[in-house]
Amino acid sequence: MRIALFLPHVGVFGGVRRYLELGNEWVALGHDVTLHHPDGAPPAWLPFAGRTATLASAAGTESDLAICGDRDTYASFRSHRARQHVYYCVLEGDPGLPAALADPEVTLMANSGPLVQRLKRRARREVLDGVGGIRTERFRPAPALRSASPLRVLVNGRRSRAKKGTDIVLEALAGLSRSTPAFETVLFDAVDPATNRQDPRAGAPLPPNARFVLNPTQDELVALYQSSHVFVAAEKKAGWCNTALEALASGCALVCTRSGTMDFARDRRNALVSWRNPWSLRAAIRRLLTDAELRERLGAAGPASAAPWSWDKLARKILAQLARPAGRAASEG
Repeated sequence: MRIALFLPHVGVFGGVRRYLELGNEWVALGHDVTLHHPDGAPPAWLPFAGRTATLASAAGTESDLAICGDRDTYASFRSHRARQHVYYCVLEGDPGLPAALADPEVTLMANSGPLVQRLKRRARREVLDGVGGIRTERFRPAPALRSASPLRVLVNGRRSRAKKGTDIVLEALAGLSRSTPAFETVLFDAVDPATNRQDPRAGAPLPPNARFVLNPTQDELVALYQSSHVFVAAEKKAGWCNTALEALASGCALVCTRSGTMDFARDRRNALVSWRNPWSLRAAIRRLLTDAELRERLGAAGPASAAPWSWDKLARKILAQLARPAGRAASEG
């Protein structure tokens, strides 16, 4: 199968990993995959086994399957000749979704169970199950990297209160050191002059003993998860919370909101699921920092609960749904 993927950039954020990982899996299955984005250069931060090409070149080629998930590349995606066009919705309030909803020739797909159901109600047509995404052979526990003291709390450092909730987490962490064992806070983010110029350190309300790690390599990111005891995610209107699942797979004890995590996070079984406010998050974080038995039990449950969501399983699931007769994929996926 010839598969064409469309992205506005190949930076570290914005759901790019989903396309690179799925593309790699489809290449491994023997498919011909081309990733189209504005300048056509290969991604620098994650190896990609397919070809990369410019957006402009897509108009002169033809594919069996074309996949897009953003407003910026939608026109190129629709003008590209393909047997099937799939719009992959990955977040609530997706600004590119209205165009896909209005086009009956575009198949819809979503990256979380709640988002699949929401789109079904809104679109009144089939929505493919595109739920999943984790590389468990990379994101896995390494107990030797977790020191006994100080404890480490890991947080996504992208500072968008409306979406990521990083500052809400920092507010929750403030003052905790007086009632918990010693801990440090580590925040990670990527800063890129072309795709993400915001330096998250500017004005960050950091609690004591906190630091940023900017532009970690993939190996460094994995080591951050593996060396952390607690991971906190406070997203809102997310599709799939990659970082929360990466933390689970790595054996971190997870505190999270329901946004982007409802497919895999189970309160008190493999995570503490919290309301999205500083007081609720603070109480959950305090429990994990002070209760070593609970922290270790939740961390130990994480890897097995992450395993069903691997990229290879998702890549096969998507293609299997596309191969079924129309109208059956949503009910059987």
